[in-house]
Amino acid sequence: MRKEKVISNYSGWSDYALSTLAGRILKAMQETTAQANFPQPNPAITVLEPLVNDYITKHEIASRRGSALEISQKNESRDALLNALRSLAHYVNEVANGQLSLLLSTGMVLASQPSSTQAPTMVEKVQLRDGRLSGQLRLDFKPVKAAWEYEVEIGTMASTGEIVWNKVVLTTSSRGNVLSEMEPGVRYCVRIRTRNGKGTGDWCEPVSLIAR
Repeated sequence: MRKEKVISNYSGWSDYALSTLAGRILKAMQETTAQANFPQPNPAITVLEPLVNDYITKHEIASRRGSALEISQKNESRDALLNALRSLAHYVNEVANGQLSLLLSTGMVLASQPSSTQAPTMVEKVQLRDGRLSGQLRLDFKPVKAAWEYEVEIGTMASTGEIVWNKVVLTTSSRGNVLSEMEPGVRYCVRIRTRNGKGTGDWCEPVSLIAR
């Protein structure tokens, strides 16, 4: 029987997918259960946490502006994180010794886990409604099974009728997303696309609502 283990090499993953995964792994390893199962992780959580946070921050900066310096800094941070995840995976596989419940508690990806063969499909049934407070909008949509995260782009309508997209929000939930700091009386447009390890889906058709 094949022994279960987690993947140690995430170098082929996109920046968006790696950013989401790294955050998930860090959160899982900080849980009481994982700390009990893996008391001496390599690297230590105190070492892993700043590496994850540094990469996520630099990835967000590089993805929005993308100067040569910012991309270079992001890539250096990515390499450091990949090395740390490789070491952590080796430690986890050694301690877990094939025990599935232990492996799953780390948030890492099983080597035997089937992967999506293509980028996720388009989001459907998008609803934009008033939030509980003035200046808030609530966003709900039908979840996409193969998606790891959703990129929500927010914009306003120019005098020419063209939508000016000026803000991006990332979420892993399809329900109860609250978009805040909206100016009352302004019509806001929202569109969504999906992401997973294989790529990015198409944008959905924009929906709009006037903030109250």
